[in-house]
Amino acid sequence: MNFVWLDGEFLEEGEARIPATDPAFLRGRGLFETLRSYGGAPFRLGDHLDRLRASASRFKIPCVLPDLDPVVRELCGRNRRPDARVRITYSAAGHLLVTAEELRPLPAAWFEKGAEVMIAPWRRDGRAPLLGHKTTGCWENQLAHDEAADRGCADAIFVGLRGEILEGATTNVFLVVDGTLVTPRSGQGLLPGITRKVVMELQKTRERRVLLKELWKADEAFLTNSVAEILPILKPPGPLTRRVQAAYRAAALSR
Repeated sequence: MNFVWLDGEFLEEGEARIPATDPAFLRGRGLFETLRSYGGAPFRLGDHLDRLRASASRFKIPCVLPDLDPVVRELCGRNRRPDARVRITYSAAGHLLVTAEELRPLPAAWFEKGAEVMIAPWRRDGRAPLLGHKTTGCWENQLAHDEAADRGCADAIFVGLRGEILEGATTNVFLVVDGTLVTPRSGQGLLPGITRKVVMELQKTRERRVLLKELWKADEAFLTNSVAEILPILKPPGPLTRRVQAAYRAAALSR
């Protein structure tokens, strides 16, 4: 039996109902956040909710959220999943859904040897209005990620019109270049990831334009998101990647 929280009530998954006319279902007019719980405690929930509110404001969606920390904690307990993949979905009609699902680990070999990635087969205009926001109508990202998975890759990397790296379909990108941690700068068509934010708090990072050709020559490279945490790509994790992995895990477990 799996429980969800919908509009103030804990319900069995099969009993949860949202109107068929909800704009998130009909037109993808909704927002979502995905985060991870550790020991039943949501990590950086406040940052995720701040980002959701900022997107709601950007798209002129009225958004008043309750305190979701106790909701997530109880949901993890009811579902017997202290370490869970938590999703918060908010529709333009005001319906609020929280789920806590099984956390499926990524292949251990990816963390030991570095995961493969693919380059998305189309270029992306970083000025597109939906970029930088987690909307429920995210098919472009899902299509790219699905193709990557079919090829045995961890993710697909989106590249801008001038050959600059933007982000992964579900991740942010970091490179170690000449001993310096670098990442594509925000405001150029990438989601300001919460894990990205934490990494930049833990390790001095330079935000700049990062060219695709640098990916292949980088000393180290990794992807970040709330579920995967710090995932090395293309080669085994180097010393800086390992340091960031350890610091991030310590921060997540310190709550």
